[in-house]
This record gives sequence, C-alpha cells and structure tokens, in this order.
Amino acid sequence: MGAKASDKVLVTGQLMYLVERLRSVQGFNIKMEIPDDKGGVLFRMGHSMSWFSWGENITVNMYPYNNQQTVVEVKSECAMPTQIFDWGQNKQNVSDIMKYLLYGLNVQKMQ
Repeated sequence: MGAKASDKVLVTGQLMYLVERLRSVQGFNIKMEIPDDKGGVLFRMGHSMSWFSWGENITVNMYPYNNQQTVVEVKSECAMPTQIFDWGQNKQNVSDIMKYLLYGLNVQKMQ
C-alpha cells in the first residue's frame, strides 16, 4: 500500500461556494467531478510527477452538513501503489488544497 494523507473539517460556508472555489485551484488538475450519495460533490484530482514522487491521486469530497455548513474531506495517495515513502508530498497536497479552499472561512476539525 502506498503512502497517503487525509484531513476532514466542517466549514461555515455553503457547498456551491466551496465547489466554485475548488474549481479554480492552481497546481492540481481536476480529472473528474461527480455527485456523491450525500447530496454533495466528489472531485478526483491529480498532481504530476516530481523528483520526490511518481504523482498523487487526490480525492476531495464535499457535502452539506446543514444549510450553512459543509463537510470537506481531502485525501491524497501516491499514484504508484508500491511507493512507501512520499517525502511529505501527500501531506503537502492536503495542506495546500485546504489552505486554498478554506482561506478566510470558519473551520472545525472532524474525526
């Protein structure tokens, strides 16, 4: 199993506002955007190869918690399943997406 990282938060912000924000993220390519079974949106994204990585597959799932709050879950996994070390790239991907997506919003950690 390859290396991975994830984070899950509750955001004070409506779903479609966050969807529009994520659609304009830089440095990641959106491969797919589909509805999920929770009334939200699932994004499949990628990050290209570098000197430290064979690339990463990133999943961002956002779904409504109530009328004003949205659950955001970001997971990043090495694209090469046999890659054991990621030199922090998966954690960095999750951090970069969360920082961009949640800038200026009220955020609470979730388990």
